[in-house]
Amino acid sequence: MGFPAGQATDIIARTFSDELGRDLGQNFIVENRPGAGSMLSAQLVMKAPADGYTLMWGGSGNLGIAPYLYKNAGYNPVADFDTLMVSGIVPMLLVVNADSEFKSFDQLLKAIRSRPLNYGSGGSGVTNHLATELLKLMAKVNIDHVPYKGDAPALQDLIGGQFNFMFASLPACIGQVRAGRLRALAVSTARRLTAIDILRDVPAVSEHVPNYECVAWTALVGPKGLAEDVKVRLAAGMKKVMQNAAVTSKFEQMGNFVDPGMTIERSREWIRSEGEKFSRIISEAKVSVT
Repeated sequence: MGFPAGQATDIIARTFSDELGRDLGQNFIVENRPGAGSMLSAQLVMKAPADGYTLMWGGSGNLGIAPYLYKNAGYNPVADFDTLMVSGIVPMLLVVNADSEFKSFDQLLKAIRSRPLNYGSGGSGVTNHLATELLKLMAKVNIDHVPYKGDAPALQDLIGGQFNFMFASLPACIGQVRAGRLRALAVSTARRLTAIDILRDVPAVSEHVPNYECVAWTALVGPKGLAEDVKVRLAAGMKKVMQNAAVTSKFEQMGNFVDPGMTIERSREWIRSEGEKFSRIISEAKVSVT
């Protein structure tokens, strides 16, 4: 997996692997191989034997964004991998600091349309940057971008009032929202996140900007050419975990929302359509990295 050990994504992946191991009677070894914008893990797994013993816990970073952002990604997320299961989506919250003049998303949107504002992100080309660029495109507004090297320093500066707002992944910012240091004005999912008590009254961006949706997500994939019975067995094991209410409840508290009705076919289409969306944002917003 292309994420460092100890992150929420890593913990979720290890929970899935433990459950799958019990179901399949196999030991799963999670190898953290971050690097090159999470492309390193994809490049390694793409070249592995298609025997079902080497898989990748990927996601929006290396399967949805990197192949369209970097000219040298070296792989196609649809053509070079067999999709097994989209294992969850990770919503983002549009947050402002607790002392902000903006008490609602509607207030913020009206201000964006009337005067210059700026927003922060975890870096050029990352999911929360593209989420704001999508908002700019769909709402037809202009907002200045202040990129940081990761969400943590960006959130600290947001709390300190260095810029106006940002989209942040739910796991990264929910603690600060609960502590009263940040105020959530909207969620990036198509509908409200009623499963989380503190967010029940927070609207979805789509309530003000129709059809808006932009989330991070994770997926289990393997090298292209996996045998059909291997794909079916692994996907069935994933679905079993995703239908375990006790496990998925823990996931939700970490900000990972699963769809128990997900299938191989729906997962493949999700990765394809999300790639098209991110590719369009990158192109229309002229997003580039150096």
